[in-house]
Amino acid sequence: MRIGIFPNLVKEESAPLVHELMELCLQYQVDFYLPEDVRNGKQSIFKEIPEAHLKPRGIIFNSIDVAMVLGGDGTILKLAREFAGSGVPICGVNIGSLGFLYEVETESLENRLKDILEGRFFIEERMMLQADLCLEDGSVQIMPEALNDIVVGHGNVGKLIRLDMYINHDFIQQYPCDGIIISTPTGSTGYTFSSGGPIVAPSAPCLMVTPICPHLLLKVPLILSDTDRVSFTAANNRNSIRISVDGMVDLEFTKDMTLHIRKSDRTLKLMRFNKNYFYKNLFTKLMGTK
Repeated sequence: MRIGIFPNLVKEESAPLVHELMELCLQYQVDFYLPEDVRNGKQSIFKEIPEAHLKPRGIIFNSIDVAMVLGGDGTILKLAREFAGSGVPICGVNIGSLGFLYEVETESLENRLKDILEGRFFIEERMMLQADLCLEDGSVQIMPEALNDIVVGHGNVGKLIRLDMYINHDFIQQYPCDGIIISTPTGSTGYTFSSGGPIVAPSAPCLMVTPICPHLLLKVPLILSDTDRVSFTAANNRNSIRISVDGMVDLEFTKDMTLHIRKSDRTLKLMRFNKNYFYKNLFTKLMGTK
């Protein structure tokens, strides 16, 4: 078993965890590697990692069997597309405030490492979204995949926008609203939940459409099959509209564009230890405690 260690360099708590994890790997005679850009970390430990344990980010995935990601949900969201392409499963160690994507807390790090080495785990695959933006000239811009959600929303606070929604190419409804969230089951505990959407089990084969502050009687969220394709246009809109992918990619959406969203062909693999972890931790996480 070869371990990759991916710390969130912004979080100060990651430094002692990196030290602990490296010591555990040495103790249990496990090969381990970190991406060489950890040398950019401010804490001294990141400057002292031997060259033999550093790999360029572009090839590190060929040298590891599992990735220990140290951070919060945002850390996994930033890495999701990279890991989905590699096929390497993530074992997340939570040092964030909530950590819906994490099952391992810092105090159980050694026990979980033993579980990994002895094969006491299973792999959970998380659905992702793929969006294509069709431009006025007929060209198509393929957007980054989303693990949580894609949000189409107003670019100016307080300005109503109008979005026409199509499901499987059929026009369904025009939404006068602040925006619409299209999310995976993973994203159901994020912005979708805050906007009145349902909490959905990670294994449910579906995607969700949740309007944000809609006008009239259009507040009901929709749960669609994971085989459905959702499209949006804004031909009747007069205000600025933006597209956000997992809160990290921001693009302008004009009245001459069409946005198509579907389930991605790729999934994110997460390492799990308890089959009921999602239900067991759900309300604890929602209350903001660990």
